[in-house]
Amino acid sequence: MSNVSLAIIGYGRIGRIHADNILANENTTLKMVVDPLLDVEETLVRRKVKQSKNIDDLLALQNIDGIIICSPSNYHVDQIKQISKKTKNIFCEKPLGLSINEIAEVRALVKNNELNLHVGFNRRFDPDFSSLKSMISNGDIGDIHTIKIISRDPSPPPISYIKKSGGIFLDMTIHDFDMVNYLSGSEISEVYAKGDCFIDPEIKKADDVDTAIINMRLKSGALAIIHNSRKAVYGYDQRIEVLGSKGNLRVGNNLLNGIQKGTKNGFTSANPKNFFIDRYEMSYKKEMSNFISSVKGEIVDHANVNDALHALKAGLSSKKSLINKKPIMV
Repeated sequence: MSNVSLAIIGYGRIGRIHADNILANENTTLKMVVDPLLDVEETLVRRKVKQSKNIDDLLALQNIDGIIICSPSNYHVDQIKQISKKTKNIFCEKPLGLSINEIAEVRALVKNNELNLHVGFNRRFDPDFSSLKSMISNGDIGDIHTIKIISRDPSPPPISYIKKSGGIFLDMTIHDFDMVNYLSGSEISEVYAKGDCFIDPEIKKADDVDTAIINMRLKSGALAIIHNSRKAVYGYDQRIEVLGSKGNLRVGNNLLNGIQKGTKNGFTSANPKNFFIDRYEMSYKKEMSNFISSVKGEIVDHANVNDALHALKAGLSSKKSLINKKPIMV
C-alpha cells in the first residue's frame, strides 16, 4: 500500500493535531473530517479534504483505509461500533470507554472482527519516555521498586468538558495510569486516592476534584505514586522518576529554552513548556506515523484494548477510593 487514505471524527484540539500530522505525511491522504460543530475550515478546503457534520457521510465514503476518533469520550464506543463496518483500522483517543462494560463490548468487537485498534496513549511515543522504557527493559536499574509521576496542567479545561470526560481520573490521570503500566510491565493492583478542589469551585459542583494524589501497589509488588493538578502556574509540569535495585532514572520537564543563568544569587532556568500540544508535539507525530505503518500492514507496538481496560479500571477504582476514603483493589 503506497498511499493511506484516512478520515477523522472530531475536530477539536486533538483532531486538529492529528489532521496536521496526516497532511504533513506525503504517504497519506486525509479524505474527510467529521464533526457536528464543524464550520467550513479553509485549511481543509485548500487541501481538498471533505468536511461533514454527519458520520453517515463518512460511512458512505469509498476507499478509506483507516479512521481516527477524536470525539468526546462518551461517543467513542458507539462510533467504534459504527465504523468497524467500514474499516478494520481504527485509532481512538483515550479513554476508549467510560465503563468496564463498554470496554468489554469493544474487546469483543475487536476479537470477532479482527480489528486493528490503537488507543491514543501518546506519551508512550515521547522520545524521553520511550527511552526510559528501553533502559528499564534493558535492566539498567534492575528491578523496579518505585515509580513517581508528576503531571500538572497549566490551566483546567472547561467545566462542560469535565462533565462529559469522566473527571480528572479518566481524562487526565488515565495517561499516568497507562505510563505506570507501560514502564513497569505490570498492572496496578491497588489504589488509594486523595483529592480536593483548590483551583475552581465550579469543578467541585461538577462532582470532580482539581488536585489529586494517588498511591498504588502493582502486581509486581512495586509501589507508585501520581501527583495531579489542573493548574500549575509555572507551566505544563511533566516529570517521572523510577527507582530500581541498581539505580535511579529521571525524566525532567521540557523547558521553553535550554538556557541556564548563573549569578551570585544562584541559578535560574526557563519555565516548562506551556501546554501538552507543545510538550508532546513529537509524540503525536510518532504516534500517528505508527498507526499509518500498521495500516500498511507493518507489525508495530501500540496501546490496545487491554491497555485501555487496565488504565480505566485504575481510574474508576481511584474515583471509588476518593469517595470511600480507603484503598481499593483494582
